Amino acid sequence: MNIKQRHFVKSTEIKTLKADILNHYDQDFIDSIFPKKCRVEVIITEEGDTLFSVNNVLKLWKSKEGYVPVLTLLIENRVQLRSVIVDLGAIRFLSNGADLMRPGITRIDPQIRKGEIIRIADEKQNRAIAVGKALMDSEEMEKKTSGKVVKNLHCISDKVWKYIKAFS
Repeated sequence: MNIKQRHFVKSTEIKTLKADILNHYDQDFIDSIFPKKCRVEVIITEEGDTLFSVNNVLKLWKSKEGYVPVLTLLIENRVQLRSVIVDLGAIRFLSNGADLMRPGITRIDPQIRKGEIIRIADEKQNRAIAVGKALMDSEEMEKKTSGKVVKNLHCISDKVWKYIKAFS
């Protein structure tokens, strides 16, 4: 991941950023990402992605799919998202960037809505293994027996994960 530009955001721009993120997430999410007093750095990649570092910790990634919390926040339980739980057979595929297929799911949060950014966790330890975008509501997911139901946006082996590890 090559960096094109980096700069710190003014406090007035942080308010605008929070308002934009509030269109996708609730206030608790905003509060867990942005403490009262924080320094926000914007990192723009050559691929067109934007990463947000808050107090020198990478927290958000804005891709063409929207604002995505980085996986480390979910692993450390710093932010809460609705979840789907997958069986152990699905982990290898998800870790390599594959989208989530219906047969791999063991539990679905009943409040998931189409287009929502969600947490994908394993059934054994309930640990986040990927961040995805729901391709349908939870009711539709429950009814399906096959096919793709969640688009994998961010996992352990992707470019954002590698950049986060180098950033730390």
